[in-house]
Amino acid sequence: MKKYFLLAGFVITSGWVMAQSGKLVAEKSGKGAVLVHQVQAKEGLYSISRVYGVKVADIAAANGFDKDKGLSIGQKIKIPLTAENLSQKKGKTPVYYEVSAKETLTSISSRFNKVSVKDLKSWNKIDGDAVGKEKSIIVGYFDGAAPATASEKETDQKSTAAKSNTKIIGQALVKGTNINIRKGPATDQAVVGTASQDDVLDVLKKVDNEWAWVRTKDGVEGFVASQFLETVEKKAESKPTRTAAKAIGTATVSGTNINIRKGPATDQEVVGVVQQDETVDVIKKVNNEWTSIRTKDGIEGFVASQFLAAGDKKAEVKPERPSAAKSIGSAIVSGTNINIRKGPATDQEVVGVAQQDEAVEVLKNVNSEWTSIRTKDGVEGFVATRFLQAAGKKAELKKVTEATRTATAFGTRINIRKGPSTEQEVVGMAQPEEVLTYLRKVDNDWSEVRNAEGTTGFVATRFLSFDGKPSVASIEAEALAKTQAEEASKAAAEAAAAERALADTKKKEEDQKAESLVSEKITARNDAETTVPDETGYFKADYLKLVNPNLAYEKTLASGIFKTDRGWNDGKYYLLMDNAAPGSLVKLTNPANNKVVYAKVLGKMKGIQYSEGFDIRISEAAAQKLQLGSSDKFNVTVTY
Repeated sequence: MKKYFLLAGFVITSGWVMAQSGKLVAEKSGKGAVLVHQVQAKEGLYSISRVYGVKVADIAAANGFDKDKGLSIGQKIKIPLTAENLSQKKGKTPVYYEVSAKETLTSISSRFNKVSVKDLKSWNKIDGDAVGKEKSIIVGYFDGAAPATASEKETDQKSTAAKSNTKIIGQALVKGTNINIRKGPATDQAVVGTASQDDVLDVLKKVDNEWAWVRTKDGVEGFVASQFLETVEKKAESKPTRTAAKAIGTATVSGTNINIRKGPATDQEVVGVVQQDETVDVIKKVNNEWTSIRTKDGIEGFVASQFLAAGDKKAEVKPERPSAAKSIGSAIVSGTNINIRKGPATDQEVVGVAQQDEAVEVLKNVNSEWTSIRTKDGVEGFVATRFLQAAGKKAELKKVTEATRTATAFGTRINIRKGPSTEQEVVGMAQPEEVLTYLRKVDNDWSEVRNAEGTTGFVATRFLSFDGKPSVASIEAEALAKTQAEEASKAAAEAAAAERALADTKKKEEDQKAESLVSEKITARNDAETTVPDETGYFKADYLKLVNPNLAYEKTLASGIFKTDRGWNDGKYYLLMDNAAPGSLVKLTNPANNKVVYAKVLGKMKGIQYSEGFDIRISEAAAQKLQLGSSDKFNVTVTY
């Protein structure tokens, strides 16, 4: 019965991928063919993955976010169509695709898991090899749960949009990216949604100085940390008033989910999105690459000119390239399933795929990394130059040579990010010992690199080693291992010494006259070894001698524990933390009862397993002395 109930839930949610006509319609994206799903209440990546028969990791990769990221109600996410959920055998739920200009049955086959051209013709009753533009054709059959009916979809939408009748006391702007909305006013409460930079939230109640009760425009209610909120009035004062610029013409959008940016560059903020065949006003043609536009909803910004087709002569928006561009030579493809993209960048839409030893026409050498080509099927686009080999002198293609400098990755699954910050999107991964092309040093913390797949991005420099020298992260890991080995060796030596003392005691017991004296000496020595001068720990005297209380730094941090046999009898307490060098002495305080111990920094947190979500880890003996109970996570005030 329980299984039946879950399946019913899947049927309702899957309705969001349907077009108004009731069909499942696939779309193109930079990472393959996808369906678009709109997130409903109580949905997560795992439940959605079961509906569509695709792995959680594949959904996360298709959308460029972490698989543990929470989803927002109403958020649209891409669902990859793979061999697991798109069948080439005729079934009950067909998947359609809207054919665009210059696409052929061969290119459509490549996009949809190598479905045979014969099946495409059979399913769609196509006689010849040509397929008309804007024709909707079947490209496979969906193996996931059946889509919901229109009435189910409408009912689900209405229930999602329902709001409480709580009175609004004001509004606030979100200051931060992917800010969690929680079920209660505490960080250990469940996440019920997320808010993005500059989202406007209704404020229902100010709980205290740290938390506020809010409601999103989609009706999600919960609690947000007040530090991430700013009143609307304060923010609005700094915003300039936009003038209604006069249009010089119109243009039609050629592409799906095209970004409208704040300025004429790809690193500018995205202020909106336009869709295929949408008509926009052309305000100004900035240069050959960018055009200033205004949508029918009044959003003004800049769009790459290659995604605009002229709506009238006055606009004079140039198409991306002529339909019969002149060839300057030919080349041979060196690689399997090489992407042909709409523009010379890895984030551009894939318009086709070229195979090993396929001959292509060379239209233009864009730069040292990209070449404009045309296939024998007439598909035009851009290919990474390193996957092409010159077929004649006229093409004059330059082979990519090995970079003058490389860097080797240290660690498991090192993130390659879109920008030099941990808040930037992850665009790729570097594996242990992977050799990367080193492009440049951004600052002391970040470097720009390119991996073997051609992905360019930014990596934390501490995870890179150069010219055979160890990376900072590997040095830190080695230092921690060395410290731990030294502690283990010292403990072993002390144990050996204790064994020798016991052997000496047994030998001296043979002398009956000295038995009492030997016993007293052993007892005195053992008492001296196990007695701690002060219950606050062995390191207290050195801490008070070395640390100036007027210059000490104090902060309350999230802590866990690690197990060690030290501290129980000798009062030697230890911790792991990033902001103090190994060997530093610190004071640890339980803020709940003001219990204090003094400890030594054993090593760093970064790079160790299970560090995520914790600022520090303290030894088990220290946790017991602070009376922190049996909790896996607790707060500790650190002074150093």
